[in-house]
Amino acid sequence: MTSSPTDSLESSQSTLIGEHLAEQSASDAMLEVALENLAAAGPVDQPQKLRDYLPNASPEIRLFVLFELIKLDMSLAAEQGELRLIDHYTCSLSDLLSPANIPLDLVMEEIQLRRDCGETPSADEYRERFPQFGSLLGPLLGANEATTAVRGRGVPPELAIGTQVDDFLILQKLGQGAFAHVYLARQISMQRLVALKISRGGGGESQALAQFDHPNIVRVFDQRRCEIDGLDLLYMQYHPGGTIAEVVHSLRKRRSTTVTGQVLLDAVDRNLLNAAQVVPDRSATRRWLASAAWPMAVAWIGVQLAKALDEAHRRGVLHRDVKPANVLLSAEGIPHLADFNVSFSGAAGRAGAASSFGGSIGYMAPEHLRAISAELLDEPHKVKEPADLYSLAILLWELWQGTRPFVSEGTAASWSDTIRQQLQSRSRPLAEPHRLGNASERVMEKVLRSALATSPSERPSSGAEMAGRLRLALHPEAAVLFDPDERSWCTRFSCVSPWLVTGTVILMPNIAAGIFNYSYNQREIMTQETQHVLKNIAFYVNLIAYPLSFAIMLWFTRNVASAMEKASRGALITSNDIHKTLELGHRAAVIGGTCWFIAGLIYPIALYWMCPGFTATHAVHFFISLLICGGVAMIYPLFGLALITTFVYYPRLLRSSMQDPEFDSRAKQMVTRCERYLVIAILIPMLAAALLVSGEGGSRDFKYAAIAAGVGGFLASFFAYRVIANTWSRMAEVLSSKTSVLPGELGS
Repeated sequence: MTSSPTDSLESSQSTLIGEHLAEQSASDAMLEVALENLAAAGPVDQPQKLRDYLPNASPEIRLFVLFELIKLDMSLAAEQGELRLIDHYTCSLSDLLSPANIPLDLVMEEIQLRRDCGETPSADEYRERFPQFGSLLGPLLGANEATTAVRGRGVPPELAIGTQVDDFLILQKLGQGAFAHVYLARQISMQRLVALKISRGGGGESQALAQFDHPNIVRVFDQRRCEIDGLDLLYMQYHPGGTIAEVVHSLRKRRSTTVTGQVLLDAVDRNLLNAAQVVPDRSATRRWLASAAWPMAVAWIGVQLAKALDEAHRRGVLHRDVKPANVLLSAEGIPHLADFNVSFSGAAGRAGAASSFGGSIGYMAPEHLRAISAELLDEPHKVKEPADLYSLAILLWELWQGTRPFVSEGTAASWSDTIRQQLQSRSRPLAEPHRLGNASERVMEKVLRSALATSPSERPSSGAEMAGRLRLALHPEAAVLFDPDERSWCTRFSCVSPWLVTGTVILMPNIAAGIFNYSYNQREIMTQETQHVLKNIAFYVNLIAYPLSFAIMLWFTRNVASAMEKASRGALITSNDIHKTLELGHRAAVIGGTCWFIAGLIYPIALYWMCPGFTATHAVHFFISLLICGGVAMIYPLFGLALITTFVYYPRLLRSSMQDPEFDSRAKQMVTRCERYLVIAILIPMLAAALLVSGEGGSRDFKYAAIAAGVGGFLASFFAYRVIANTWSRMAEVLSSKTSVLPGELGS
């Protein structure tokens, strides 16, 4: 078998993407090794020794690594009280460096370090030293002004294991940055483990985090100042399960279609073992995760982090640095959003001036990248809530696939080049993922692609909306409703005009009932002398009733048509749109039943008045026959439209937001209403049987047909009721506020 040109093209594209990913991964690995080695050794006494840490790679990669080594060396020296400027390195490494090829981010690092050491850098000085950045240094220095208060007033000392600071006994170092250290400590007075951040000047982080009491945001217990040493202590909840970054690292080693949530638990257990913590043996959450398909486990994490971001955003707090290293895991694998302004992955993730604008560039939204790029330093105000959701989508994609959704071409020579490459990658199509092909994965991929839209306005409007849409991936049965297959009848039915659907569902049973009623009464009740009177009355009644009732229904149908049109173009769906759509069947039944009831009064009265031989018994018989037909004209449109709104219209209206605060009341009303109409459905065969018993002869075929139609209508109505009730129960799994517990959390 020979491959087609399309197959060859896809294969070559896949190979090219793989090569880029491999190159990027190798470059990252080289940088990480170099930084870790330098961090372990400390600042070099002579700049030439930085050559020893450079990898055996291309000149571009070596130069990029050198810039990062210089930043780290400057930071390490600053921790020891020595301020090193860029000139210190250009003089000694003149064959590699010159003021002309120094990148902007390295200049930013020096400016920040000087500010932290109490100096006030002059824009004129930097314009003279680095004229290539002459037009940018004013805005850049102004931006760094805002970061000075956050960075603090100095460098804290590194504490040895076993040291007691205030009420805390240092047990283990968790991570460090240029301006803070984080330790595992025991709070002596409370006899509990805490994550203790030690710095000189904590900035606003503690105030931001202390606002939250959310199950997926790291809880800050308190902060205090140690007056003797001048240290600021921020202590918070300790989660021993490591970070999402470690899970991603594990996935890269074992990509497989059979991966389950156990891979996350394995990473958690390794950290529990290292921290001498006990692995929970009775946890519903862990049991669920162990067997959950990987896309479902990723969606489970995404729901919780999206809710955490929504809580922060509603309180006016932006995270700006959502990445795997900032998501801590509990012993049960539950994610907790954190931002200690230091990395938990060692020196390779240290916080420098280049990140002082917030975030890590591999996870930044396009507007965030533009805000920190050399060309657009005046756009920080455009980095808002959607940027956090964009970063979360990258995190979840990487957790799902083991790689980020973007491919950066080439090797960056500086941090500024890296930003430009990242910006370019955001405008390219996303990398094609490896799929399992199930409903949960299909839903999750759509949500992530939506959140990765270049324009912030095209992303989910809030963390709550993103959580709601991701939550659908945890319930495959409900996912079939809200995200049906393109070949399903729901998808095809949604393409049919609501005008045509409503008209057909309402008119067909009414026309059938009208024909049956007219034929029955003409044969069973009317004589040859009075039949022409019935014909004349029927003509005028139908001439008024059918157009009037149909016009009223068209008036109500316009609301449904408008709501569906808004849904098709992605416009905002209001609660009123949903209400009017769900009311369509009830209104059709009420209008139809009312018209038949009025006709049931008009016909007997008119015939009794115009035909002397038309008795009161005939009038009652006639009235009952119209009630039967009126019942048929009520229950069939009601249950028909209830099925259509339940399976097609309502899911379509909620597909983009997956939020309906009034879901519980709507579900209760829908089910209760169907139960009430079941009473009408069972009355129809009973009335038909009454006609059979009270009849005065004539053909009984019509009476038996009426009974059969009534019984069949009741059975069909009961079946529709059960289907509707079960479907709303399935939807409650993702929409009800009363069943908000995520899989695995119940009873954990």
